[in-house]
Amino acid sequence: MRLYCTAFLFLALTQLNGVVAQETTPDITEPTVRQTLYIKDNKVLLACEAKGDPVPTYKWYKDGTIIVSDSITQVDSVTGNLTIPSFTNREEGKYQCGAQNTVNTQINPVAVSPVILVREVSLGANWPVVPTESIQKNEGAYAKLLCTDVPESVPKAKFSWFLEETAGAKKQVEEGSRIHIDDQGTLHFIYLEPSDQTNVNLYKCAIYNNILDTIRLGSPKSLAVTPVASKPYIKPKLEYETKPAVFLRSQTAELECVYSGFPLPTVTWQKDGSTISASTKYAFDKDNRKLKILNLVENDEGMYTCIGTNSAGTVQISIFLDVTSGPIWEMALSDQTVPAGRDAVFYCKSRAALGEDLLPQPDWYINGNPIDIQNPPGNGKFQFSDGGKALTVIGLQKPDDIQCFQCNVSNTIGYEFANGCLNIIEPIVISERPPPVQEIAKGDRVNLTVKATTDPGYTLRERWHFKNQTYENNLPPHVIYNTATQEAYIDTSGLTDAEFEGVIGTYYRELYHQYESYTVTIEVKPKGGDGGLAAAAFPWWWIVVVILLLILLIVIFLLCFCCKRKQDEGAYKVYAKEVNAVYLDPDQDLEDHKFHNVARIELEEDDTFTKKKRPASNAAYEVNDDEPDSTDNYRNRRDPSGKYNAGFFSDDARYPNAGRYAHQESQA
Repeated sequence: MRLYCTAFLFLALTQLNGVVAQETTPDITEPTVRQTLYIKDNKVLLACEAKGDPVPTYKWYKDGTIIVSDSITQVDSVTGNLTIPSFTNREEGKYQCGAQNTVNTQINPVAVSPVILVREVSLGANWPVVPTESIQKNEGAYAKLLCTDVPESVPKAKFSWFLEETAGAKKQVEEGSRIHIDDQGTLHFIYLEPSDQTNVNLYKCAIYNNILDTIRLGSPKSLAVTPVASKPYIKPKLEYETKPAVFLRSQTAELECVYSGFPLPTVTWQKDGSTISASTKYAFDKDNRKLKILNLVENDEGMYTCIGTNSAGTVQISIFLDVTSGPIWEMALSDQTVPAGRDAVFYCKSRAALGEDLLPQPDWYINGNPIDIQNPPGNGKFQFSDGGKALTVIGLQKPDDIQCFQCNVSNTIGYEFANGCLNIIEPIVISERPPPVQEIAKGDRVNLTVKATTDPGYTLRERWHFKNQTYENNLPPHVIYNTATQEAYIDTSGLTDAEFEGVIGTYYRELYHQYESYTVTIEVKPKGGDGGLAAAAFPWWWIVVVILLLILLIVIFLLCFCCKRKQDEGAYKVYAKEVNAVYLDPDQDLEDHKFHNVARIELEEDDTFTKKKRPASNAAYEVNDDEPDSTDNYRNRRDPSGKYNAGFFSDDARYPNAGRYAHQESQA
């Protein structure tokens, strides 16, 4: 029976709860990232693709304004293609695709793509004709040839130099340890050799457009080198540095440092006093004159030191690398699917690079239309917070609140754009649930039936949790599931006592799909007085209570005993022999005769005392050791001479009754 129910449970869990096609907002799949296109021919084709239900239609924007199809620019609302048959620099700009569909007769959400920057590839006309510049230097000296009057190039051209012969043949100048071309196109001779002389030939600067695959030459130079008998030693001298050194975050920064001098200076780089070596972060080019810092992050910003050294001396220069950036996303808009009745929050959070000005408030749009965040539409439906960086849509309703939002944040360096569409679905609704607490006796039936509905576009699944164990595609022990009635229960009539005890506990039945979950809790408890469970459920807690009471009594007894001992400390112990000698009361005698100034003890005239007389000349009282001496109980020891040591019974003037005690002892 259990195997039968488990098999049918698996089928029930995977069964669709009346799943039908779900209306969804447009989701643009192309283009997905910002990009720049360089157009080198007449025809331009920009493609846009999106998915959604119903199938989206398309429109295009140029510089934020919707494009109306004409002979210059044509938009296909079905395919999403934008065509420009004859592109010129007039059509340069920022293009964005918009995809929209209809989820209700009056609800038309519009998703907007990232920006595509379209520019015409170009390279200026031939270099202007200018007179040849003549340069004359001595051998061993430094020389530089400037690249001037450079034509504009889109994208930026790369520089090189050629040595052009009068017949028109051209030979490219090879860079090496002594010859360097910097990022501005200047040709540096660290020191001159006679072979650098042009004679009748000319040095010409060249720019290269890699998209057009075209080279332009210009800025002619002639160079005369005067030989010398011996090249003089020249200390390094800075001839060029990258300034300002401003690079964008995530780019590769290239810092250049060119030193002249003879012998050839060697170049090393440092940051924060530590020498930089080649690694995954740093690379060197052109005999270390160019330092490349890969994949820039903000912590790469700082002071870099370029050091030039030869046998004539050492020179160094510091270059500050400024790592800048457009807005940096912290939390960008994204698509959300939220059950009706809840709130949805969209974030447009970005920051500037470290050390740079704070970013302005972002611009917000609904379905491509601008929102005034100071006075948003919807009568409180749309609420902005966190300085305009967060948009909360209150109390979602389907289909009225199905729409798309966009935000744009920018600074002087660049901008960031994001799109996020809001899909709303019906929530999980529990239509039938069992009592949350069920007390059962053996033979009872435990009701675990839970029935629910959800959005028709999603599959409602379930899992069980019982005694720290999760049951995904099976059932907890002894649970029966009826696939026809969707009832779940436990029949305890056929269970052993141990099995009955095993079904006691808390059951968690979780119903869920990818966007929501709901958990129903059922606690199963034994009825009081159930004999079958009573033996198994022995009240061990009573034993714990009894043990604790015993420990408490022992602690109280020990405390009383210790207090009694503490009270007895310091008290004088009187033995039974002394208690019987009622005539001894030294404390009372001391109290009665204190402070009396008696020089000596006068003996009373008593016939019974004639046996013990104290000579007047002897201050001590002689005792007959043959007689019992009850005062021995009060003394620590006796003097060897047979006389009592000083103490309570001394004949000292401070104790005038000492003789009386001795006399009474004799009588006794």
